[in-house]
Amino acid sequence: MKEDAKKETVLRRVADEEITFTQTRINHRPKRYLGFKQHAVIFKAMALATSLGSIALQT
Repeated sequence: MKEDAKKETVLRRVADEEITFTQTRINHRPKRYLGFKQHAVIFKAMALATSLGSIALQT
């Protein structure tokens, strides 16, 4: 958020859509420590692996 909002911005006055947009932009930015993968892609893969693991345990 600090890239989009000035330091003295009161976040309670920022529209929810603007916060969601910034959050999405940050989560889809490649990160060096993730091997230049995106947070959202890593999270989705982990969530899928977890759900497939729980399905495998149920059968």
